[in-house]
Amino acid sequence: MSLLSISEITPYMYLSGYGCIYETKIRKLGITHIIDCTNIPKPKKFNDIKYLQIPINDGETEKIEAYFDTVVEFVREAKDSNGKVLIYCSAGVSRSPTLAIISLMTLENVSLKEAYIHINTIRPIISPNIGFWRQMINYEMILKNGESTVSMLKGMRKPVPSVYLQRQRTH
Repeated sequence: MSLLSISEITPYMYLSGYGCIYETKIRKLGITHIIDCTNIPKPKKFNDIKYLQIPINDGETEKIEAYFDTVVEFVREAKDSNGKVLIYCSAGVSRSPTLAIISLMTLENVSLKEAYIHINTIRPIISPNIGFWRQMINYEMILKNGESTVSMLKGMRKPVPSVYLQRQRTH
């Protein structure tokens, strides 16, 4: 697994960092939609591809949840039209995985824990920041009537999501 790879999450959803966005790769994969989660002033754009720009930083205080519904609808549009969506951020580690997890939860009706494990198995370098984890937990609680499959545990320096401990036991 490399920061320069594009990971297939589902037949309709892919995840990557900015460094591997080349037109030949995009065309070969059949990407029809792109979600750009970077703040790069002039992002790469290709003809005949639908774009959604999510101008957000990878900071614990960033309100990524403000984009959850918009992103899910954009991914749903790609899926329903038999298209393929690529979600990318600078490294494909925090912002884009957060949005891929939320999309998987909503469109495939899986839990936060299941979505994280699925994506982490395919792309082990993912590591959403703690603020994004809190927002994903809140989102799951909205979807699941106050229940969440992930909790924040006290860590040595800062809280950690419970799935990180479960991940360590399985590796």
